[in-house]
Amino acid sequence: MQGNHPPPDRHREMLAAEPTVRPRSRTMAGAALGSGGDAATGSAKSAGSAGSAGSAGGGPAGPPGAQSGPQPPTDAAKQRLRARLLAQRQASLALRHEPWSPTDTAVLATRILQIPEVGDAHCVAAYVGLPGEPDLADLLARLLARGTRVLLPVLRADLDLDFREHVGTLVPGAMGTREPPAAAPLGDLSRADAVIIPAVAVDRAGRRLGRGGGSYDRALRRVAPDVPVIAVLYDQELLDLVPTEEHDRSVKIIVTPSRTLRCEPTDGTREHPGPSTS
Repeated sequence: MQGNHPPPDRHREMLAAEPTVRPRSRTMAGAALGSGGDAATGSAKSAGSAGSAGSAGGGPAGPPGAQSGPQPPTDAAKQRLRARLLAQRQASLALRHEPWSPTDTAVLATRILQIPEVGDAHCVAAYVGLPGEPDLADLLARLLARGTRVLLPVLRADLDLDFREHVGTLVPGAMGTREPPAAAPLGDLSRADAVIIPAVAVDRAGRRLGRGGGSYDRALRRVAPDVPVIAVLYDQELLDLVPTEEHDRSVKIIVTPSRTLRCEPTDGTREHPGPSTS
């Protein structure tokens, strides 16, 4: 999958020739903490009428009835954009029937591990994606193999997140997720050196759109401002503008199957070196 958006003039990027991984997917399996699939690019201003929200996103959906009644303009724009992207993603996923290949997952893992804040970390908080999302399985295995402590989210009934240590096994969790077993030690998110999270969309300033449940916005309050928050998503989900509200936490680094971008204070990005093409 290739993104078709040339960077605006204000964005400072050092483009590098890198392999483009074309994700393939199984059928989606319920609402999820992760996010992925193919979504058309665009800004909140171009968001059309809301379609089916699909089944995966950058966090669990809110409780029934949470979106009823008049909505503030920004909240309404987020809902329209989220619904459109998720509907387009699910439609694209329906056309694909194969999971990610080992090569795909290895390239993505290498790309993330080449970020110094991840490669040098003693403790990394990450997540387990659902079918159709960028596959982090190889990344998690390689982090464990090098002795890095890995924390994975566990969804609570109130849609907040606890984090437990990844002990190498996963069990079914709420809303179709997979998570560490209850016997795994609880982890302190504030001790993570880097935090890797899903997203429905991110813009070049690092503004992130999640699934709408607010799980990661609440969890990230426990993360210090100087800790890098890294969003993993597809190329088509890197947009020019994502509407946000005061409580929304931005990300510092964006990773797609073909690119790694660092968000700049001036609403721009710069390209981060990726896996070698040789």
